[in-house]
Parts: sequence; structure tokens; C-alpha cells
Amino acid sequence: MNEDEAALLRRCKEGDKAAYGTIVKRYAGQAVGAAYLLLGNYEDAREASQDAFVRAWRNIGSFDTTRPFYPWYSTLLRNLCIDRLRRRKEMRGLQSVPEPDSSANNPVLEAERKELCQNVRQAVLGLPVKHREVILMNHFQDMSYEQMAESLDVPIGTVMSRLYYARCALREKLADTSQ
Repeated sequence: MNEDEAALLRRCKEGDKAAYGTIVKRYAGQAVGAAYLLLGNYEDAREASQDAFVRAWRNIGSFDTTRPFYPWYSTLLRNLCIDRLRRRKEMRGLQSVPEPDSSANNPVLEAERKELCQNVRQAVLGLPVKHREVILMNHFQDMSYEQMAESLDVPIGTVMSRLYYARCALREKLADTSQ
């Protein structure tokens, strides 16, 4: 964690909403992306990330400002996403959102890239939640094993095991789409 974030978080604990706005802006895109990979729906992801930011603000007084914000926040976000999944009573086969159009010069390469992105997205969304979240944390959020273990409240060995099996399952799903 850098000193700038620590100072912002101390100001947040003192009730500075502008400082919290800076924190929200810093992590909003990452948060929506994380929620999307768990929920599979952009609108649900936006709502979940906003709800998690509200919950984080309400609980900022209990936050330890010597620690980085995002792992703590991502735990709140993860729990909200899992609650939403439980309410929907579905843990697999989530719908996808079309990719935004790109202005690539080569339409053939662009079509292949979009197809690959869609295949990866569908493969990740097809994983069980416990595997999906470790893939998300490690490969999309660059969280360390220690941060993942803290966020998931599991031992590091469990994180390593889940990540291994998630990668194996993802590799298998992607091999099926290339045939």
C-alpha cells in the first residue's frame, strides 16, 4: 500500500467523503470487473460493487488503515456477489454480456480476438464459484496468495489447491472450445 492511499484512508476514517470518493474512483473499474466475473451480468456487477462501496463506507471506522483497502473491500464485494448468486439460486451457467465494439484495423483479427475473449469469459463463468473467484483474484486482480487467503478466510494451501484445480478446469473448458 502506498502512503497516498494510507493518508486517504485515514481521512476517510475521519469522515472525509471526498477522500472516500477518490478511493472509490481508484477501484471502481476493478470492482465492477471482479463482480462481473462472479455474477456474469454487468448491471448486477455494477449494483453489487456500488453496494459494497456503501457497505465499506459504513464500516470504514473498523478498517485498519495500515492495511491495503482493496483486499478488505473485495471480501465485502465477494460476499455480496455470493449472496446475489444464492438469491438467484444458480451457481453456474450465467449469462454473458456482449463485448464493446473495438476499432481494430483488421476485421479478421478483431473477430478472432472477440471470439477468444468470449470463449475465455464463458469458460471462467462456467467454473464453480470457488474456482471462479481464485482465478479472478489471481489473474485479473493480481492478488498474492496471502491476500487471497485473507480475503477468502482460508489457509494459503487451500488457495493454492483451488487455484490449481481451477486452472485445470479452465484449461479443459478452453480445450473443448478449440476443437
